[in-house]
Amino acid sequence: MRKLLNVLIGFVMASAVVSPVPASAFTLGSMTRNLGGEVNRQFISVESRTVGPYAGVVFCMQNPQECATKRTRRSHIEISLNERRFAMLEAVNQSVNGAIRPENDSAEAGGDVWSLSPVAGDCEDYAITKRHELIARGWPANTLRMAVVYTAFGEGHMVLVVKTNSGDLVLDNRVQAIRRWDKTGLKWVMIQSSSNPKKWMTVAGSNV
Repeated sequence: MRKLLNVLIGFVMASAVVSPVPASAFTLGSMTRNLGGEVNRQFISVESRTVGPYAGVVFCMQNPQECATKRTRRSHIEISLNERRFAMLEAVNQSVNGAIRPENDSAEAGGDVWSLSPVAGDCEDYAITKRHELIARGWPANTLRMAVVYTAFGEGHMVLVVKTNSGDLVLDNRVQAIRRWDKTGLKWVMIQSSSNPKKWMTVAGSNV
């Protein structure tokens, strides 16, 4: 269940094996207490525009409402996190992880495809479904960004990043716990722009 990530042509292939870990690994309270001295690591820094996943381009063409751009006076908008909102993040992460059966897209069926709420799918299907569910619950679209990463095993992967006042938090189909981006052990490659989900940016230090 492994695919290679080909960044140059923008395709994202990834593993989608769910490996639950205790949800108590991260709490809103522990996040708040542990921020001292780590302010510069709270948020992902981006460098330059890059070519995004081709499957994402196709998804936006077929689902324009999912990729709509909303103008805002704040270029770095973030959502204020509280216990209720954090509980909602946990609920969406866990429900989507449990609702989709892990299954990679096959070359015979047309290759990589992003799908909302499929019966079976891979990492990008989990991530885009979580984004859709959070937007439906009132979360601002520009606080929810898809990101391309490498796992510790060198596998291409995709996760959803939520921009909050407690930092950029990661919803990952491989785990049930929500973690801050710099505590995931992932190598960050590229991420959607908060101002335009059709625009992708390299993550600082990714060397892409």
